[in-house]
Amino acid sequence: MSTATPPSLPTSLTSPSKLSVPKEETYFVLALLVSIAAWLALALSIFGLLYALIFAFFLWIGNGLLCAYLRAEAVRVSEQQLPQLYATYLEVCAKLNLTTPPALYVLQSGGVLNAFAARHAGRSFVVVYSDFLDALGADSTEMKFILGHEIGHLRSRHILKQMLLAPGLITPLLGPAYRRSWETSCDRHGAYAAQDIEASTRAMLVLSGGKGHGRQLQAEAFASQHVDERGFFVSLHELSSTYPTLSRRVTDLLALKTGIPARRPARNPFAYLFATFVPGGNTGAPANALIFIVIIGLLAAMAIPAFQKVREASQLKVCLNNERMLSAAFDQALLENGKPPTTIAELVGPGKYVRQMPVCLNGGTYELPAGATSSDEIACTVHGTKEDIQHKFNAATGRH
Repeated sequence: MSTATPPSLPTSLTSPSKLSVPKEETYFVLALLVSIAAWLALALSIFGLLYALIFAFFLWIGNGLLCAYLRAEAVRVSEQQLPQLYATYLEVCAKLNLTTPPALYVLQSGGVLNAFAARHAGRSFVVVYSDFLDALGADSTEMKFILGHEIGHLRSRHILKQMLLAPGLITPLLGPAYRRSWETSCDRHGAYAAQDIEASTRAMLVLSGGKGHGRQLQAEAFASQHVDERGFFVSLHELSSTYPTLSRRVTDLLALKTGIPARRPARNPFAYLFATFVPGGNTGAPANALIFIVIIGLLAAMAIPAFQKVREASQLKVCLNNERMLSAAFDQALLENGKPPTTIAELVGPGKYVRQMPVCLNGGTYELPAGATSSDEIACTVHGTKEDIQHKFNAATGRH
């Protein structure tokens, strides 16, 4: 834990109400417009609203199970459990004007260095992985940065926005850019909570270099990678990721320290083209993966009924053409023999009017009623007569 006097913070970090970056608001408006259009299209589609409710229910169940796992398996931090961490947490909450601190948990993660915020049924949670706690220390300024970052997500209602703005968040380019702006804003929340830019960058270096060597890394040297390590794939990674690169985040934190805007190196223009085919959404986290699955399901819910109609129309069209072919054979037999055929077998077979029995795609067979006098009486056991099929085809294709 550093004992150095914290540097003064820039004026942009002197109030909890000024911590979100301006571009987050811009992306919010764009994502909101896309999401409204998508939700309206879904609500107006056949069964769309029903599918949305079903998937929302399963998402609620999945998120509930995740939070139940935390409550049952992780360690609830309190005055009795990890009191040093709890005191640090209360200090951060007070600094960010959070009057009711969410529940804080420590979760064993098998060596992963991470933390996240979650919310379910009106309850908010902040989770710190145990190895991250070991790496930073319970009462360190670096831990204040991490806790402040996660509380920033809750203060900014990012978890709620994941649900309401889900269509916008999976939109290529827009969704990842909006999510990246969240992380930048929350890094500012963390820096404000820590009141120490250098400690904030050390926390990021531990996240990048590991708990054994992260503190020994030079922030400026790591930040230079954001400018020096460029190219098509780096640009594509940046455009499709829901997190700014760690070197970019350190660069932005150092810019807060100096007050000089960070340099923004150009991206490869071809990366933008490829990134338009990469959907947004961070599918690495369980909750985000559920949201991604739900959105895919909702899109499928819109597409499946249309696909089924096209499939049904195609099957009806094949059957209708089969009956027309048999009807032509019936009329030809009537013309040549002077009397109508009595069975379909008289029309189909080698040397007859139709070489091979046509196949109904739904498994129906073609029959000729006893005493039939017109080819219009030929019927499929599944679809009916030509007239029946025509009515069904018109209904499937929206024709009148």
